Amino acid sequence: MLQALRIRDFRLLWSAGLVSSLGSWLLVLAVPAHVFLVTRSLAATGLTLAAEYLPILLLGPIAGALADRWDRRHLMIATNLFRAGVVALMLLALSPERYWILYVALVAESGGTVLFVPALQARTRTIVGTGTALSGANALNAVGDGIVALIGGRTGPGARAAAAHTGAPATEIVDAAPESQCGGLK
Repeated sequence: MLQALRIRDFRLLWSAGLVSSLGSWLLVLAVPAHVFLVTRSLAATGLTLAAEYLPILLLGPIAGALADRWDRRHLMIATNLFRAGVVALMLLALSPERYWILYVALVAESGGTVLFVPALQARTRTIVGTGTALSGANALNAVGDGIVALIGGRTGPGARAAAAHTGAPATEIVDAAPESQCGGLK
């Protein structure tokens, strides 16, 4: 693991990915909670979850093939900038009559994520090479995913409370900020 962390581009990519993943995880928790607390509607809340997971079902099977066809670095930069912009647009959907913007933005953000992930996985190998550095990088990515799930699950009630109190913009801003940095994508 330490060998991979000695590579500057991987360090930048991994640390930016941790922050971005945590923001995305909080978004997955906060938006449905916000919608439910405002509307008290299970249908409206269910639509947020459907919007978040529909692109995974539709694009997931072909995302790797698409990432292989395009320049991975450019794809990662483009999807990150796209996701940051879409998350920022969610700030326009703070009232129930504008939740349609929220649903469209969730589909778009999730679609960008589905295209980003296979490009990231392939790009990691390009950055660190093969052998023990790649094994260490993959281990660090797995540890990072576990950390995000652990922290995100623990901060979920806080994110839900912030969403209920502020209308969720704080969570969306936290999610959008690291997306636009694209660390380690030289």
